[in-house]
Amino acid sequence: MSHFATAGTFLGLSGTLWFVLATLVAVGAVAWSLNRKLRLVLAGKGGVALDRWGERVKGLLVYAIGQKRMFAEPLAGVMHALIFWGFLVFSVRSISMVVEGFTAGWELPFLHTPAGFAYLLTKDIFAVLVLAGVAVAAWRRAVTKPARLELSFDAWVILGFIATLMVTDLLADGARIAFGSPGPWAWTPVSALVGGWLAGSAGETLRTVYASSWWVHLLALYAFANYLPYSKHFHVYTSLPNVLLRPLESAGRLAKMDLENIEDGATFGAAKVTDFTWKQLLDLYTCTECGRCTVVCPTTLTGKALKPKDLTIDLRDHLNASSHEILGDPGEKPRVPSRELPGDVISADVIWDCTTCRWCEEACPLFISYVDKIVEMRRNFVLDKADFPEEANIAFRGMEVNGNPWQLPQETRGDWAQGLNVPLAAEGGDFEYLFWVGCAGSYEDAGKRTSQALAKLLKAAGVSFAILGPEETCTGDSARRLGNEYLFQMLAQANVETLNNYKVKKIVTNCPHCFNTLAHEYPDFGGHFEVVHGTQLVASLLAQGRLSLTQGPKVRQLTFHDPCYLGRTNREFEAPRRILAAVPGLEVKEAPLSRQRGMCCGAGGGRMWLEEKRGERINQRRVKQLGESGCTHVAVACPFCYVMISNGQQELGQEEAKTFDVLELAAQALASDRDGAKT
Repeated sequence: MSHFATAGTFLGLSGTLWFVLATLVAVGAVAWSLNRKLRLVLAGKGGVALDRWGERVKGLLVYAIGQKRMFAEPLAGVMHALIFWGFLVFSVRSISMVVEGFTAGWELPFLHTPAGFAYLLTKDIFAVLVLAGVAVAAWRRAVTKPARLELSFDAWVILGFIATLMVTDLLADGARIAFGSPGPWAWTPVSALVGGWLAGSAGETLRTVYASSWWVHLLALYAFANYLPYSKHFHVYTSLPNVLLRPLESAGRLAKMDLENIEDGATFGAAKVTDFTWKQLLDLYTCTECGRCTVVCPTTLTGKALKPKDLTIDLRDHLNASSHEILGDPGEKPRVPSRELPGDVISADVIWDCTTCRWCEEACPLFISYVDKIVEMRRNFVLDKADFPEEANIAFRGMEVNGNPWQLPQETRGDWAQGLNVPLAAEGGDFEYLFWVGCAGSYEDAGKRTSQALAKLLKAAGVSFAILGPEETCTGDSARRLGNEYLFQMLAQANVETLNNYKVKKIVTNCPHCFNTLAHEYPDFGGHFEVVHGTQLVASLLAQGRLSLTQGPKVRQLTFHDPCYLGRTNREFEAPRRILAAVPGLEVKEAPLSRQRGMCCGAGGGRMWLEEKRGERINQRRVKQLGESGCTHVAVACPFCYVMISNGQQELGQEEAKTFDVLELAAQALASDRDGAKT
């Protein structure tokens, strides 16, 4: 029956010729649009690492085809997966209908085999599932209206296209069955049901239903394909490549700037949109505007200027608006657009608000990055324009002159260890671990208590370790994430030289920021170390029986706040909890937002040193969230988190609430006579 779709003539041309012309126009228009978008993407910088293809393909199957991250929200995940998988299934059917149009009725032989029967059955089921997914999507937009979704006409157009494709497919197959030529379509129960509704209709009516459904289906498909490059659903084209080409480096690693080969007149960081890499520009076209990146974003929740989704949309819209300026006339090389990003396209408030907590990157189902783009714009502010918050300048000066952002004397860096018999690396003894204390652990009161606690635990377990004392300086984490790459590299190179001089192989640190920098960023400077967080080492010592916690705690019940750079960025959620579980009589209750979904305390990304001038204070919002666990007291595993959470408790008037470091609680739980190595 399929030849009836292109039978006859119109305006003197056969139906087949009209279909060929429509196909050529549609394909040509899509090719033109995609070529223009591709040229815009390739206007970005190179230097993108493309290796480990086995891992890339696996990620494509798991995250793009399998939709793994979508299921973090079950209802929305199932809805989107049904629609996406339905598209994959229907691609074969759409190809079959196109073949019919070119050949006046010839069908893919595959459809008349047992495998084809199975496919048609699957296709029929998915038609219903996709329509159910469309109905759920429409209900969410029209009735429940989740906060992260912004209602737009574009979304309704897309849903309309999808529904049209499903309905016309069922009508065409139903008319075929009712006409009496089901063939392999006898295996399509839903289409058969539609055919039952059409049964008894005149043959000419069935031919009309089939032909009109066939034409509407394919013309809607062609229109849909051409609409996508200009809608927020362009990700239909870009999502699979974006997941396949995602960065595979550690999530907490920032790219090293080549400061030794800077050309005269070159800009630092991202001054123009074409200063991003082509992969970062591909990100911009992959955003679905789903808003998942905003759900636990600390700046979004507290009314700051930065909303990750809006950042991507603004960059994408600017890229589109600058397309002619960038591409020029056909055959020309890409040019640099006139407008600058920092302070013009993207406001300074947006750029400085970010805590680099990476919730946005954790939540994005298509692996769009945000932190790298923000840091690139900060680099331009700091290194090119010398335009940054005054508080940052104070921290920079402290790190440069005194080796710490507090601007305290370098020679007092090891004073916290007085009376503890903690050896210095300079004394020449052998040691297994270099205890990297960090600035907070050396100078801040609560941080010093945690350093003393970790030293006590290591001694009790018989672990040999040493510290650098005055030879240790700031790792430069805050400097780098605030955009001062020069200062970071100066500190990194000095620290790596010191560590390599002592032939350090293993490092333990209680600061997640130091942990991340030492483990993932210092290798770029020749520093290759086995780095563990203090909670990881202590949890391992407990599991080995080298430590025993027997004393009851000062508190009986608390909740745990996951540090962003330990948990979400470096995937360590269990070690602190295992330590807390080993403390006798201590009950730990999970907060509603914890582990991967834990919200930042507000100190990351160098924000520890900047004033918070807009919206609700992030640390106060986090303290309120932690209180939803039913606990007053909070345990942390990061010195920055300690400061922010304890300050938040005080600012909110929670006089009875206390903040504890996990290692401090563990040290308090050591048996009173266990002050030496276990034999």
